[in-house]
Amino acid sequence: SMRRVAAEAGISLAGIYHYVASKEELLYWIQFHTFDSLHRDLEKSLEGVVEPRERLAAAVRNHVRHFGENMHELKVCAREVESLEGEAYDAVHERRRSYFDAVHRLVKELPPKEGSRLGSWLATANLFGMINWFYQWYDAGRSRVSLDDLAAQQTALFLDGYIARGNE
Repeated sequence: SMRRVAAEAGISLAGIYHYVASKEELLYWIQFHTFDSLHRDLEKSLEGVVEPRERLAAAVRNHVRHFGENMHELKVCAREVESLEGEAYDAVHERRRSYFDAVHRLVKELPPKEGSRLGSWLATANLFGMINWFYQWYDAGRSRVSLDDLAAQQTALFLDGYIARGNE
């Protein structure tokens, strides 16, 4: 609620409304800013990286670091996208889609395993399912896995699978 946001921020409810007109506007700005900064940081993380597997690893690391350091943003983006309507929804959806498309292009750079029937779009959607779900169980203060190690393991799982073909 806006009362809780005001209390957490240490300002009055009227003070919150000085900056945003509604909870929906606040949700819009959180989500728009998040996907805008993710996309910009993705472009920076890919500078000078040529090899497709390393490019994808850089993208996953960027995503996991960003949300690992801003876990509340991930929760808002995962749970509240449907709270938006009209132009606010359209603007956030466009930024999300643009970010998804950028990562999808990286997935399409990878040669699929021989005999794979999984298309690149579905593979990308599954990748996002994996890298967005960690907010459910990851606690930086208690985890024995750093964000970079988590990203590396998620990348390896996506690229190579858990069980190698020869070990099935």
